[in-house]
Amino acid sequence: MAPPILHPTKSVKLEFRNLNFLVNDASSALDRVRGTTKKRSILKDVSGVIEPGKLTAIMGPSGAGKSTLMNILAGYKTENVTGEILLNGAPRNNAKFRKMSCYIMQDDVLLLNLTVIEAMRFAAQLKLPLSKSRVEKERIIQDTLEMIGLTGCQGVMTSNISGGQRKRLAIAFELINNPPVMFFDEPTSGLDSATCYSCVNLLKALATGGRTIIATIHQPSARIFELFDSLYLLSCGYSLYRGPINSLVPFFAKEGIQCPPYHNPADFAIEVASGDYGEHWIPKLAKTNDMNANSIQAAEVDVQSINKSPESPKAVNGVQNESFTVSITSSFEDSDDSSDSSSQDGKVSIYLNQFTTLFKRSFVCVSRDMMLTHLRFAASVLVGLFVGAIYHDVGNDASKCFDNAGNLFFGLLFLVFSSMMCTLLTFPLERGVLIREHMNCWYSLKSYFLARTLADLPFQMFFPLLYIVIAYFMTEQPYDMFRLSIVIFFAILISLTAQSIGLLIGAACSLQSAVFIGPITAIPVFLFSGFFVTMKSVPAYIRWIAYVSYARYSFQSLLTAMYGFDRAPLKCGEPYCHFKNPRKFLEALNADDISVVDHAICMVVILVVCRFGSYMALRVKIMSERN
Repeated sequence: MAPPILHPTKSVKLEFRNLNFLVNDASSALDRVRGTTKKRSILKDVSGVIEPGKLTAIMGPSGAGKSTLMNILAGYKTENVTGEILLNGAPRNNAKFRKMSCYIMQDDVLLLNLTVIEAMRFAAQLKLPLSKSRVEKERIIQDTLEMIGLTGCQGVMTSNISGGQRKRLAIAFELINNPPVMFFDEPTSGLDSATCYSCVNLLKALATGGRTIIATIHQPSARIFELFDSLYLLSCGYSLYRGPINSLVPFFAKEGIQCPPYHNPADFAIEVASGDYGEHWIPKLAKTNDMNANSIQAAEVDVQSINKSPESPKAVNGVQNESFTVSITSSFEDSDDSSDSSSQDGKVSIYLNQFTTLFKRSFVCVSRDMMLTHLRFAASVLVGLFVGAIYHDVGNDASKCFDNAGNLFFGLLFLVFSSMMCTLLTFPLERGVLIREHMNCWYSLKSYFLARTLADLPFQMFFPLLYIVIAYFMTEQPYDMFRLSIVIFFAILISLTAQSIGLLIGAACSLQSAVFIGPITAIPVFLFSGFFVTMKSVPAYIRWIAYVSYARYSFQSLLTAMYGFDRAPLKCGEPYCHFKNPRKFLEALNADDISVVDHAICMVVILVVCRFGSYMALRVKIMSERN
């Protein structure tokens, strides 16, 4: 039985006229400083009409402007763009168009710790209107999976599905809310020939259902090339051909460029666009193509007749869809109207739904992550036992005060690195997923950031607690709940602070840079902690670093918790113990006059600043991707 075809809620004709895209072209850094940059044209007066119900390809050699044209048509690039883009004959509202279209990127980046059905349910919860019931959402999910051919692998982890299934799942995500316009960037990249044909055949079926489908493609086989209805051939920013696929070879033949016998027309088109038949043909073909109105009109169909047509989709490559057509009512008009006309309470409900859904998804992913959860649990237990064995019985011995200080310092060191190094990878590893989902208007960046950072909060609190409880009692620290509470509080606080710094570095830097920069930033923090050198020994001109050292605030607070608050004299197994009075040890480390409350406030300030900085860094990076 053929897969069902989901009809879009409305047909959309996308028309663009005289598109030009300019970028600054500076030959050197000195030119940029002088402001003598020149403008370089990436697209040059590109025009065309992309009809609903047809599968349209954008082809061209590297540097031809394919991705640029796609990004402009999708609404991602708006700066330095001149020309006109119309939607069903009217000027396009870019914000509304982004909500009624989707962009499936070349890299199928998925959250690997979810099953197919879990990923689909989270996507449905984020993309479908809040008015949809759970039963309706489940029906839409099952209909989409059946149409896309993934019904049999619903319980499979996304990390275990094949490349073709990953591509289909990425398409299924966007089909949940039934968009009338879909953009595909190299949909066949990295797939074998059979999977490529299956993927493009699926796009053909989606287009036949009435959607506007645009895809960039690189040298398809002749069999795959025939599945496309229309072609836009670009070279050096010019449009060399726009029109039906079956008119491509006759068009070039008419201009004097003959396609060799038994030659793939797609390869022939790329060879012409690459200048293999002479670079003088490129501007000539571009001029001829602009003058030849028939190359556009031959492919045009009145969009109103499509909207009024009651006929069901026709057969695709001999596969008749028959009457097996599923009607999906998740219209963009409903979601747009509800969001545009909603009250403040409605907007709060939308953000709350986004936050709760993303929090649940992130919590599931983190709990199943071997590195973030399982290994950290094992490390917290094993390191706690190891430290407890080494520093056994140092907490109440006056002759081992410095050993106990080393125990506290090492504990902070372990908590900082175990928290920071894991969260360094949070945003770099999910960057592709975030870009895909945020660009396709699944959720706001605020909702994602809050949910993703708070989902790790229970683990960031549990693992320090686990380590501290093991190490605290094995090292014979005071059996005092007040002191233990202070130790646990600052252990959790320094873990959260290190997590915030890790998030900031991960959001601002690449994966390779973050892994290197993270540990480097911890060096001055621990150097000025008060364990290696006291504040009095630090030169005045760099003493300010100590005031931003969260390790100093934590270390001094732990020392105060252990030896302050009028602790009774320590036991001494030697003839003389200088630090039998605990206050003398605090004086030796310049921690006798500190306020635990003030130190906690300073650490909270550092934590909040780093969290806000990580959000702004992530926002800037996403905005740079958009432009």
